Amino acid sequence: MPVSSDFTSAVMNAALDCIVAVDAYGVIVEFNPAAERTFRLARADAIGRSLADTIIPHAYRDAHEAGMARLAGGEPPRMVGQRIEIEGLRADGEVFPLELAIVRTSGAGDALFVAYMRDITAQKLAEAELERSRDALHQAEKLAALGSLLAGVSHELNNPLSAVIGQAVMLEEDTVGTPLAERARKIRAAAERCGKIVQTFLAMARQGKPHRSRVDINQLVRGVLDLTDYGLRTNGVEVRLDLASDLPELMADVDLLHQVFANLIVNAQQALESQAGARRLEVSTRYDRERGLVSIRVSDNGPGVPAEIARRIFDPFFTTKPTGQGTGVGLSFSLGVIKAHGGQLRLMPSDEGAAFEIELPSHPAAPQPADGQAAIRPAKGGRALVVDDETTVSETLAELLARQGFEVSTAVDGEAAKQALEGETFDIILSDLRMPGLDGPGLFAWLRASRPELCGRVGFVTGDTLGAGAARFLEESGRPHLEKPFTPASVADFIARIRADERP
Repeated sequence: MPVSSDFTSAVMNAALDCIVAVDAYGVIVEFNPAAERTFRLARADAIGRSLADTIIPHAYRDAHEAGMARLAGGEPPRMVGQRIEIEGLRADGEVFPLELAIVRTSGAGDALFVAYMRDITAQKLAEAELERSRDALHQAEKLAALGSLLAGVSHELNNPLSAVIGQAVMLEEDTVGTPLAERARKIRAAAERCGKIVQTFLAMARQGKPHRSRVDINQLVRGVLDLTDYGLRTNGVEVRLDLASDLPELMADVDLLHQVFANLIVNAQQALESQAGARRLEVSTRYDRERGLVSIRVSDNGPGVPAEIARRIFDPFFTTKPTGQGTGVGLSFSLGVIKAHGGQLRLMPSDEGAAFEIELPSHPAAPQPADGQAAIRPAKGGRALVVDDETTVSETLAELLARQGFEVSTAVDGEAAKQALEGETFDIILSDLRMPGLDGPGLFAWLRASRPELCGRVGFVTGDTLGAGAARFLEESGRPHLEKPFTPASVADFIARIRADERP
């Protein structure tokens, strides 16, 4: 029984996919309701029009016309019987992705080509979102792996750095007025720089709260430019400063902000290396009193950031630099630091080059202690026990404490410390967290059970507070801790905090 025209019409009208039929000349002869909805074009306006001028984007029209010419010349159709993805054009000019299948048929003796099309915009959006989710998961896994790596590496680096810094400071003090003092200062400065690098990466992986103090942003900007001056000068970069004079002091982590500003300036310098002609870097600061925001803008006249890269520029480990010239963590780390300060870091629109803007809230700076309320310093004298399996660290701590008037004993681990504490009393007990055998938490548990009167005299020295177990123990114990690498000044403040906690 032949199919009636009414049945064919019902199928065309009920189809969820677009059905568009064209003759051998590419003229539309049928346009179903689904096609009307998808292409936002009434059937009456579509019938009789050229397919190329109606629903094919301009970029594909030449290829379509060439295909129709081949058909007129007797060549077999190339796309018939295939399922392909292409783009379509709506009546309002929107280009969108669609899935297409073409079959060849005949009507009234003439060849007809019927295109079955489906709008796959939603599918493409879902695929893109899934890809972004997979990429975000991958980045999170890499950050977690980085955190685990840094936990071990930082402990191994911070122990020797503590010894180098401590010994260099004491050598500097002992040789004041001699050429050796300057050498000791250079050694100390280099070691402290290494320590800050380790702490920067730890802060990135730890994503903890910054340690805030009063910061003069203009002074910080000048300091960073002093540090990066050599690289900028040797690359012929002209630096322009436009610093507002009415900036309030901020409560911020000066070391972390220093690293953020340095990242932006060094990135600009590297971008300008391929710039022919004049190379310019401008750093400006502004204060918006109404919004309570301090802004810092770093801009250059380099090649800028392409649109396809801009959306990923703050992703961890994403970099366009050649292998060995970039890790892809600088901007990601910088964004994390600024967000931790309650601010924003954005890539701004720019007529030339790249422009990054930082906005930081201008919280009131903490009041400075009045005369007679200076930070507490440890009293001279007393007995101290230093517990650390690294001999160079324990010896350095012992020497620093001895210079404060302490009589110092050392122990290589928790078990040795227990023996030293049997029947003995110490005014200060400094213990490493991670040690073979009985570690710091184990020793503290023993003190709670056997010598509870000494618990208030304990402080922990650690090269790693990244591990969840270590961080949880420090929070639960409530005891002060000192991160390696330490300096004589930080040790003095640490002892002050322990003694302040011990007071009733």
